[in-house]
This record gives sequence, C-alpha cells and structure tokens, in this order.
Amino acid sequence: MRKLRISFLKPGMTLAKPVYGPDGQLWLNAGIKLQARYIRSLEKAGIKHVYIEDPLLHDVPLDEVVSQKTRIIAIKAVKETIDSMQRGILRNGGALNNRFIFAVERLIREVLENQDVIYNMVDIRYTDNYTFNHSINVCILSLLIGCGLSKKRTFLEDLAVGSLLHDVGKIWINESILKKKGSLTPEEIAEIKKHPEYGQEILSRYNCIPAASIGVAVQHHERYDGSGYPCRLSGDDIGLLSRLVMVVDVFDALTADRPYRKALLPHEAVEIITSSTKLYDAEMIRCFLNHVAAFPIGTCLRLSSGELGLVVKCNRGFPLRPVVRVCKNSNGAFYKEPYDLDLTEKLDIVITEVLSDEEREKELPLKS
Repeated sequence: MRKLRISFLKPGMTLAKPVYGPDGQLWLNAGIKLQARYIRSLEKAGIKHVYIEDPLLHDVPLDEVVSQKTRIIAIKAVKETIDSMQRGILRNGGALNNRFIFAVERLIREVLENQDVIYNMVDIRYTDNYTFNHSINVCILSLLIGCGLSKKRTFLEDLAVGSLLHDVGKIWINESILKKKGSLTPEEIAEIKKHPEYGQEILSRYNCIPAASIGVAVQHHERYDGSGYPCRLSGDDIGLLSRLVMVVDVFDALTADRPYRKALLPHEAVEIITSSTKLYDAEMIRCFLNHVAAFPIGTCLRLSSGELGLVVKCNRGFPLRPVVRVCKNSNGAFYKEPYDLDLTEKLDIVITEVLSDEEREKELPLKS
C-alpha cells in the first residue's frame, strides 16, 4: 500500500486502509474503489492522505503500533479531558474520567502487543487537530521506547498519562499566539515558554495524577546540557520520563505542519536530533533510533548507484539504512522484476536523494 496525498487521488484507485472520521465513524472501508465524490468529500473534511493499494508494494505489510480505532478513542479522551480542565469541571482532587483511563489502558495494551513494530508515522492527521494528534503520537512512541526500559505497569501508566497531557499548559496560552503564522515577538515567545509551568499548576490540582506524570508536563522542554526551560535543569536532574518524552516531542513536532513552517521529513528530523547530542540523553537517543523509521515504508529514494526504489522495510537500530525495493535502473528504465536491496549489507551504496511526493508520483506513478 502507498500513503498518497489527496491531490494525487484518482477515481478507480483502491483504498487500502479504512478512513475514519474524527469522531471514530467509518467513512470509507478498505477495498472500496474511489469515486470523484469520495475524493471531494475527503478533501473537504481536511484529510491530507489516505492509503491506496500499490502493485509495487503488494506484499509489504504496514504494521501499526496501535489501531486507528484506538488512536481515535484516545484523541477523543484527551480532548474531553483537556476541555474539562479548561472549563474547571475537574475539581481539585478530582479523578480522571473513565474514558481517559480506558484510553490509557488500551494504548498500553496495544503497544505491549506490538512492541517489536518500528514506528512508521502511519497516522492520518486531521487539519484542525494538531494538539490532540501530537499528544497521541508522543504517547505511542514514548510507550514504544518505554517498553524497552521497563515493563512495570506503573512506569508505563505514568509515562502514558504524562505524555498525553504534556502540553496541557497551553490551554492558558492565548490561541492567537499558538496559531500565529508569522514570527513571534519576544513577549509572545516568553508567554509560550510558560506552558510547562502552567501545566504543572493545572495537573497539580488533581491528586489522581502521579508526580512523575506531572514532571513530564513541567520538564519536557528542559535539555540535557541545561539550556532548556523553565528551570534549566541538566543531566539526571531531569526525570527519566521527561528525558524520554523530550526526544519524542521534538521529533513529532518537527514532522508536522505548523502555521509558521512546513513539516520536515522524518529522516531530516532524525538527523537534527542525532546531531544535537548535547541536548538529549544519549541512551534515550539510542532507544529512539531503535524504534523509529527515518524512511517510512513507501518512501521513494534515489541511490548512489543511480537506481530508484521504494522503502519496504526498516532495519531496527539502523534507521538510515532501510531495505529498498529497486524499481528503476540508473538510466531511468523500469526493471522487469524489481529487487530488494538491504542497505545494511551494501555499505558502498548510500541514499543520495529523498524524492518528494510530486517527484515520486512522476517517477513511479500509481495506476488506477
């Protein structure tokens, strides 16, 4: 299957994965042939990508860490909880609602069941749901990494709650600042930098939220060398959960479209993180690299041999050396039988170019 932008869809293409609405309702099921009116409806709903059957990748599984259904349940639970906090419905000493607790348990269960899956950025982001998509993405990848650090239930629960609510302090930031498209003023930057402390103040009102989870909210912008905020903590003075979440938080933020910039490609975000060794715990970076795909399945690459292909497998611990299905030779002609090349075994061949969606669809067009 191939993740395809809405603008590249054509009637007759076959949907490879179901499309759900933001409230969990099934909009289109896998296997359906797209019609022009379906494509218009998806575009109007703000969905940017869907998954389409691709003959070049017909035998390539795209495993998910958590199901789309669980992701939607979690988004709704986090949105409901944060809305309640914003309205003051959750009083001092109150308990988190059952939907939130159910979502946490379901996320932990599915991540434990799929902890060997490499995170491929397979989610479909909705246009107006950045905050909640971001929280769920950070939680899933944090739990995936966290499983390698500890299988204790309390550790994973604290990690899940903290990562899901790490940005709750932003509810006290004016929305005009959060959604501003231009450069922020020094005053606006200073206000945004208050959100960890705001988060600590909000979550500390609820005696049901563990101290370790609150620590994630207040410390996720600290940095290992002491250059972060709000307290300029350094090294192991930063909590373990926070040292983990800060890496994942940066990765997901960099790979999402924001009002002031376009999303980076996953490999670009990985390169930024791995080149910033002073900012992050080296052990957390190592664990992060074991679980994330720098080149997600279906990424189109040009190799130093001049050949062109699609990523079909990610190698654990070697995110920049995937398995590539080579489809075109150096002269631009299609191979009659594409072959798979494992870049961990061919060290003399390197990736020279990551093709954009437009370039991929020109070089390796998907037939309807």
